[in-house]
Amino acid sequence: MRALLVILTLSSALPAWASKDVQLAAAANLSPALPELVAAFVRWHPDLDVGVSFGASGQLAEQIRRGAPFDVFLSASPVYLERVGAERLRARATFARGRLALYLPDRVGLEPRGLEVLTNPRIRRIALANPDHAPFGKAAVAVLRAAGIYRAVERKLIFAANVSQAAQLAVQGADAGLVALSAALHPSLSERGRYWSVPSRLHPPLEQVAGLLSERPAARAFFDFLTSPEAAQILVRHGFEAP
Repeated sequence: MRALLVILTLSSALPAWASKDVQLAAAANLSPALPELVAAFVRWHPDLDVGVSFGASGQLAEQIRRGAPFDVFLSASPVYLERVGAERLRARATFARGRLALYLPDRVGLEPRGLEVLTNPRIRRIALANPDHAPFGKAAVAVLRAAGIYRAVERKLIFAANVSQAAQLAVQGADAGLVALSAALHPSLSERGRYWSVPSRLHPPLEQVAGLLSERPAARAFFDFLTSPEAAQILVRHGFEAP
């Protein structure tokens, strides 16, 4: 099975990627799209080496606030971009909007035609990102409340560290997941289940924002690339919307 990218964690010591030309801290929902974005960027800048660490936006923001040496922060919410501290931000830009999806693995035997399916007795575990530090987790809770089923399914909820891990849980052990559309479109999920795109009106906007944290020319080049037409086309293919 083709898997989503592994989530990297930070250590207290400087890791090997600290020597790369551009080091990105990226929200987990970008894990299906970012490899293609980086590859496209490197075709224009073949002399540059780009490193990526994925995680929940809130956790990454805290690492940056404590001094983690990232060059660009890609957050799933402007709230966490603001938490890194004004002294770290050289520039900011909104480059896409994320989408939430309801995903059901084929083994459950149900069609994801709306949120009400989550009240079905066949669905005993619902995976979602931890709303305390993941924007997609907050969005998932918001849609359950908007649909009026939060109390009915509250005991079924399983919280993952981030939305990428929620997607892994949805396909590997849970009976359903509220995940990023970018993950639901990835073969590791799409080949083993079906999804329903949750209407954006049911939750706060999932704005994908970039913060430039470094004066490195390579960092500025990648930051600028994120708002280019080429990057926009890649993001749309992976289930994102224009900002």
